[in-house]
Amino acid sequence: MQSEPGCGSVVRICDGGPRAPSVLAVPYAGGSAQSFFAWKPLLEGRISLWALELPGRGRCFGQPLPPSLVALAQGLAHTLHAQGVQPDLVFGHSLGALISFELLRALRAHGRAQPATALLTGRIAPSRPSAFGLPRFSRGDLIDYLRDLGGTPDSVLHNDAVIDMMLPVLQGDLELIASHTHRPAAPLDIDVTVAGGFDDGRVPMEGLLAWQPEFSGEFSLHMFPGGHFFVEEDRPAIVELLCTLAGRARRSEAA
Repeated sequence: MQSEPGCGSVVRICDGGPRAPSVLAVPYAGGSAQSFFAWKPLLEGRISLWALELPGRGRCFGQPLPPSLVALAQGLAHTLHAQGVQPDLVFGHSLGALISFELLRALRAHGRAQPATALLTGRIAPSRPSAFGLPRFSRGDLIDYLRDLGGTPDSVLHNDAVIDMMLPVLQGDLELIASHTHRPAAPLDIDVTVAGGFDDGRVPMEGLLAWQPEFSGEFSLHMFPGGHFFVEEDRPAIVELLCTLAGRARRSEAA
């Protein structure tokens, strides 16, 4: 199978040392690798955290977003291989969960090493309708969407210059989700933990449970207080879960 050209980049957030488990984090729609630097104080010395920088933002500003999630995942898999990043765990929230899933499939398709486990949060399974919970793409609707999700400060929502920079990236990311068509395939042979927020009306529990058939390893579901951005609202609890899962993955690979 011919490799797709690489895209995006990988950013080192923190180094836990040679024996620490390694985690690859994938940002949510409109987000960037930069957001994970806020996690560094809670992770320092515990895990090595890498974050994907997606095309069109941060150090990949100006790089075009591939036309589909599958093409994006193929490019990201090539980038990981080229940079020698082989995480023990892949973590993705919202769009990041969907990208993580397609990335895992791309790694398998190319015969490359896969992590032992994945943590997927705040996103319904890909077998569910892709556009569920997404807004229309007018400026006003996108701003209302950001406000409803609760992850964007009012100071940003009322800053036209910042919004003008954010919305094209957000719209491109959401279009990737809306246009995504799930392709049934053999389950991924790794463990998966899925998590959601009790008050996240865009991601119902049945949508989270629907991830289970996509994996043949151990499945677990965790629910947290909060809405769509529960991963930021209760960051210490998410970090504890992340470190526990990464440590378990590291031990299973060493056994």
